[in-house]
Formats: sequence, C-alpha cells, structure tokens
Amino acid sequence: MAVKLIRCPSCGEEIELTDLYDGMEISCKLCNCVMVYENGKILLLDTNEEYDLEELESVEEEENFEEFEEEEEEEYYYEEEEY
Repeated sequence: MAVKLIRCPSCGEEIELTDLYDGMEISCKLCNCVMVYENGKILLLDTNEEYDLEELESVEEEENFEEFEEEEEEEYYYEEEEY
C-alpha cells in the first residue's frame, strides 16, 4: 500500500513511497537518481537541490476527476438545449 505517490524531479517518473521517515533514501528506477527525505523536504543528491514534498506529489488523479466533472457539465447543458 502506497503512502504517497511522487514524481522524480529529474525524469518525471512516478515513484511509490510505502514508508516516509527522516533520513529515508528514495531512488528512481528509471533514471537511478537518489534522493533523501529530511524534515519535510526531498534532497536530490546529484545536484543538492531541495524540493518540498508537496511540489513532487503526483496530481494525476485530481486532474482526471476535474476532466470527468467538465464532461458531465457539458452533457447537462446539451440536454437543456434539446427541450
């Protein structure tokens, strides 16, 4: 079971985190970059860049939900025009 889904800051690959604690090492299977989680931030070891965890969270599910809402609204307005 995933605790969080994040995107790799180097390649954009989705990474599933099953645990999250200070000092935890995270590695991307696609580009092999290594990151460390520390104090709510993710440190990319290759470049020493810091990212907030919220910046890297995968928002794909939210985007799909918004698209569904838009489609539903369009159908509703179409039905009104028929009457």
